[in-house]
Amino acid sequence: MSISEVDRVRIQELRELVKNEFRKLWNLDTVADEKRDHPVHKYWKFGLTGKASPNSTQIVNIEQSGGNDYWGMLHAFPINQILRARVHDLECMLRAVMELEKEKGEQCHVMYIMDLEGLTMDRRLTTLLTGGLAAISAFMSEHYVEMVSSFVLVNVPSFITFLWSIAKPLLPERTRNKVNILGKNWKEDIQKLANPEALPSYWNNEGEDGVGLKLLKILSEFKTCSQILIEKRFPIKICIIQPFKADIERGQLVPKEEYYVDTALAKAKILQIPAGKDDHVDISVPEQNTQITWRIHSDGHFAFKLLKVNDNENSVSEENEQRIYPLFSVRNMFKNYKIDNLLIIFPFSEKEILIFYKISRFF
Repeated sequence: MSISEVDRVRIQELRELVKNEFRKLWNLDTVADEKRDHPVHKYWKFGLTGKASPNSTQIVNIEQSGGNDYWGMLHAFPINQILRARVHDLECMLRAVMELEKEKGEQCHVMYIMDLEGLTMDRRLTTLLTGGLAAISAFMSEHYVEMVSSFVLVNVPSFITFLWSIAKPLLPERTRNKVNILGKNWKEDIQKLANPEALPSYWNNEGEDGVGLKLLKILSEFKTCSQILIEKRFPIKICIIQPFKADIERGQLVPKEEYYVDTALAKAKILQIPAGKDDHVDISVPEQNTQITWRIHSDGHFAFKLLKVNDNENSVSEENEQRIYPLFSVRNMFKNYKIDNLLIIFPFSEKEILIFYKISRFF
């Protein structure tokens, strides 16, 4: 269905009226001043540690991508609340960058270090990447990506390297150049990018602390990767790794008791829709002013519409279907509707008609 010029004007007017509502409702201008106490923050910890080095124009942020219980969070909290909690952290990053720019008098950025320890390739991961996390990542990419100078991946599973080799050619050059995947010697390589003071102490091996191992004390007179003699019999090369010192809280698992359970879904019809496909549900409207209500629970990106089937034909095709929702001139078609638990009343039905609730999946 094409959009008329009248509707285009109305749409633009609506955009002008609501364009600042998001900023005002979520207090984006002052959210960085607020206390970090959203329930989601208990499970998604803050990762900003400070400047990469004393003279650096980069601020380090540690993202526990492999350790965070994203699956649990998405089952315990609505996606808009997870996003709201995340916006607090993103605005704090932006505030830190702006303050450093005032200090340095030049453009500054965030070094976004993603720790993938614990990440496994399974159905949960693919569901997350095509569902709720995709929406959060898209929001960050659209509004905050320019403040990030690089994405540094550490503790990288082998399957990530394989996936990156496939995805890399498909990405814009500017995006590709921001991604830095460190190899098996990442603990050494990361210190070329940031000082130990800005890197998390939980990376230390057992027995290491903020002061260092006895071996490091003995070798303190040597430079990194110095040649030394052991019992004067043979030389070896030791690369000194300084203990990491930034104190970062570890994310917690979301207790399954906190998972949201909707008992109304026990009798719900479940559709399995592959990417790029669609399916439908039949709804009979027996008489005038019939009211239907529905809710959608999904694990991906879906679109939907209501179609009236002409001549009571029990099939869906372009020839015999008429879209009745969504429409831009909705007031002329429906007596009442609300977007909460989507309700529609059909005032035009004088005899039984058949409605198809058609659902399409993007990816």
